[in-house]
Amino acid sequence: MIGEHLLERIRQDLDRVDDESFRHFVDYFLEDRRVFVCGAGRSGLVGKCFAMRLMHLGKEVYVLGETNTPAAQKGDLLLCISASGTTASVLSAAEKAAGHGVTILSLTANAEGALPAYSQFTVLIDSADKAGEERKSASRPIPLGTAFELASLVFLESVIAEIMHLKEIGDSEMKRRHTNL
Repeated sequence: MIGEHLLERIRQDLDRVDDESFRHFVDYFLEDRRVFVCGAGRSGLVGKCFAMRLMHLGKEVYVLGETNTPAAQKGDLLLCISASGTTASVLSAAEKAAGHGVTILSLTANAEGALPAYSQFTVLIDSADKAGEERKSASRPIPLGTAFELASLVFLESVIAEIMHLKEIGDSEMKRRHTNL
């Protein structure tokens, strides 16, 4: 099957995230607060996907670096996505956000990186490839960072699905907020 080794890797990485951590992460997004999302490169693209879905749910959400991003303030939430946990632009955003009293969540593959130290809550997506090791169980090579990025995307889409379930939000309500231009 096409991509079977990649799908198995993503499944293994997500199996390492316990249900309690998932539920706790979801709880942050159930609160009525503005959400900011940051990440660099492909992690940033995953963050943009999540921001779009949050907007579909009716959340006020911004992607750092976009021209319409307002000033962050106490009570806001910042999601930082960095496999290495050491990406300079993400760490800078986390440091500045902390200074403004923003709650910081992180997704990373590296529990030893600097990012978790800034975060009130971290979910570890254990994708050793980006953190500097190759997982020996992989039967075929997986491009640098791909396992983390795809596992993060699936994790965050699962967060959206859980919020939809808990708030009884259907596709039709989300579609009303989908871009029409």
